[in-house]
Amino acid sequence: MTTVTFYHSVICPRCQVAGLSLKQLLPEFPDVTLEKVELLTNLGRARREGVPTIPTLVAGDRRPQGLYLTKNRIRRFLESLTPTV
Repeated sequence: MTTVTFYHSVICPRCQVAGLSLKQLLPEFPDVTLEKVELLTNLGRARREGVPTIPTLVAGDRRPQGLYLTKNRIRRFLESLTPTV
């Protein structure tokens, strides 16, 4: 099981789009669990984790690159976490 941490904020429009994409994609990745971290109430944690912008996805030391997390970019990131058979 892989945990993906989703740093977001309720006031961030890009976060809303990324969150919707995650909700749509996660059923395709049953070995991935999602932890949501609201930036407004967890700013210290985000700073400690080196989160420069939101939305940000983190799985271990892996992060997708780019300011805008498109559905395709999120899909590729989730696929990269899943072992191929």
